[in-house]
Amino acid sequence: MDAITVENLSKNFRIYARPADRLRELFLRRKRHQDFWALKEISFRVPRGSTFGIIGENGSGKSTLLQIIAGTLQPTGGNRRVEGRVAALLELGSGFNPEFSGVENVYLNGSILGLSNEEISARLPEIERFAEIGDFIHQPVKTYSSGMYVRLAFAVSINVDPEILLVDEALAVGDVFFQQRCMRKIRQMKEVGKTILLVSHDPAAVKNLCDRALWLEKGEIRDLGEPERVVSRYLAAMTQRRDPFAAANPSRPEPKTAAPESPLVVTTLQNLDHRWGNRKAEILGVQLLDPSGESCDSAFPGDALTLRTSIRFFEAVTQPLAGFFLRNRLGEDITGINTSIQDQPLPAAAPGQVFTLDFTMQLPLLHPGNYYFSAGISDGTHESFVVCDLVENVATLLVRKREVVYGYLRFDCTVELKYISPVSG
Repeated sequence: MDAITVENLSKNFRIYARPADRLRELFLRRKRHQDFWALKEISFRVPRGSTFGIIGENGSGKSTLLQIIAGTLQPTGGNRRVEGRVAALLELGSGFNPEFSGVENVYLNGSILGLSNEEISARLPEIERFAEIGDFIHQPVKTYSSGMYVRLAFAVSINVDPEILLVDEALAVGDVFFQQRCMRKIRQMKEVGKTILLVSHDPAAVKNLCDRALWLEKGEIRDLGEPERVVSRYLAAMTQRRDPFAAANPSRPEPKTAAPESPLVVTTLQNLDHRWGNRKAEILGVQLLDPSGESCDSAFPGDALTLRTSIRFFEAVTQPLAGFFLRNRLGEDITGINTSIQDQPLPAAAPGQVFTLDFTMQLPLLHPGNYYFSAGISDGTHESFVVCDLVENVATLLVRKREVVYGYLRFDCTVELKYISPVSG
């Protein structure tokens, strides 16, 4: 059963050059405004108990969509259906009366959601504990900092027993400890079957938390589906947008100079999940090698491993920057290595040249399972670069179990017993 259903949803805002034009249009019956369509025929479904992410640039319509789903804004066309009690944490400033104290706003919001005063009173201690704003909870909200406001708003949203939680970018205002606490609470709500709709600029949060994702651009759906794919396409588009020449050269012809006949040149890609960049250079092939130089697809923690990457250049690249990402099965970045970080600058590359690089590493004590390498070549420095080619999830590595690993990995740690108290008599 779907908790949220959105069908052909559209939202138009009328923009007037001057306030008086609104009145002139009303009486003269002549159009004095410009139409701005913030949303255009948006359709999707969010199954009950799932987590749904919405990504996109500023001005893409994310917050407008969330406000319509929350019921604080009416659509121009289409409809939305929400099944269950909704708690919404929207943009800063919404939902609270600035003249009321924090406690009074807690009771106000709880009443709007259908809770009795007795139910709100029972939840108030937990709201105070989670928000951690001290005696300010008895002060008018207009005296709060943005961080204090978000702390209280989130504490109220998660403690009114919602069936559906809507979260906008407001969490970005809190400090790092509060953000971690919020993410931990969202994961707990996800585990008990709450429906969560999350708007975020953080690709990692969308990939880690969400079951499906929606990419909005200029009020329209650009992609909808599996978070890893949607986020990768979104990041690729954002990178190309920063490079005005990327979109004009989506592909390149074969170079006039053929690749050298060398056993060190890798020409196969195990997987082509998604690739993007301006294609001034391309990843020609990627191969995982064991210490004997043989191809491999599995290893134990502590084993030596080489990621061999061959790169072909179609145009001159003055500052080649090559590297890779290692991700787990959820698409979470475990690490990223490149020639700039390793202080191994590459020479300038000429059209037709082929570089082969060996990234040799010792596998840390990773949690057993499948991991994925993404290889890339850029032009620039680690701080400022343009992607030439990035091939997502091009090679798979199975990390076998040798020792017990809690969490993602285990690092070296020494333990020394420093003190034992006397036995009490």
